[in-house]
Amino acid sequence: MENCTACGARLGPGRSCPACGHPVEAPDLSDWRTDTAERPALRDVPLAPRYPLYADEAPAPAPPGSGGRRRGWLPWAAGSAALLLVAGLGTALLVGGADEQDPAPVAESASPPPAASSSSAPPPAQPTRSAQDDISRKPEPREPEDVTASAGVRVPATAPPSRDLDGTRTSYDAGNLVDGDRSTTWRMRGDATGRQLVLRLDRPTTITRVGLVNGYAKRARGPRGGVLDWYTGNRRVLAVEWVLDDGTVVRQRLDDVRRVQTVEVGAITTRRVRLRLVEVSAPGSGRAGRDYTAISEVSVVGLPG
Repeated sequence: MENCTACGARLGPGRSCPACGHPVEAPDLSDWRTDTAERPALRDVPLAPRYPLYADEAPAPAPPGSGGRRRGWLPWAAGSAALLLVAGLGTALLVGGADEQDPAPVAESASPPPAASSSSAPPPAQPTRSAQDDISRKPEPREPEDVTASAGVRVPATAPPSRDLDGTRTSYDAGNLVDGDRSTTWRMRGDATGRQLVLRLDRPTTITRVGLVNGYAKRARGPRGGVLDWYTGNRRVLAVEWVLDDGTVVRQRLDDVRRVQTVEVGAITTRRVRLRLVEVSAPGSGRAGRDYTAISEVSVVGLPG
């Protein structure tokens, strides 16, 4: 490979210089096999260039109008720009690194948080609850209730059935004490002073109040329009004692009224309630007079266990 004799550019396989267009004379190689032909004179072959070019030699001069002058300063400008860029980046890193810290790691989440809406108000803060709050929270207090209907009753005696003025058969069993109907009654013949009735609850119950209707609280109307008052006609209970399982005794005096008369007993847990008849009235007089001790209703109020 030779150089152009006009501009020094390296020649290609063509018949003219690719840089300046100068024609190239081909050497006479017709007798090369005999080695007798005169060889063309060899010019000094330049060494292969090393990079960067500006470190070994200046580029070959370019012919006028070929833009060679422009190519001569471009490598220098590119190198200078690269050096300035590296220097600028290094300065920025040094200056920025002195003031900034590494950002805190951001925890990854399964899904991005919802975008905040500028047109709607933020949701209200939800109250937080701890396990200690749940432990210390007390259950809502319950109201005492009448538990008499679930009680079983044992009585000292029972009067035989009879017929009312309208001919209706009437019984005086112990179940009439807890049926919630004041027109029915339990009664036994004669004076029941000193006798005892026992109510057995279906479970231990914290008793707060007890009471009773202390006679046969019923008026009977006959077929001719006559009325008989069984409350004043039968014996009435005038005083009782309520006895609970722990030995508590609550005394109660009773008036001549047809409603339930109650007494507070505090808050005592018991399974049985004993009702002792301490004092009983004399039987009534007139057509309604009967020698029977009667109680229409018994009431026990408390909190079942």
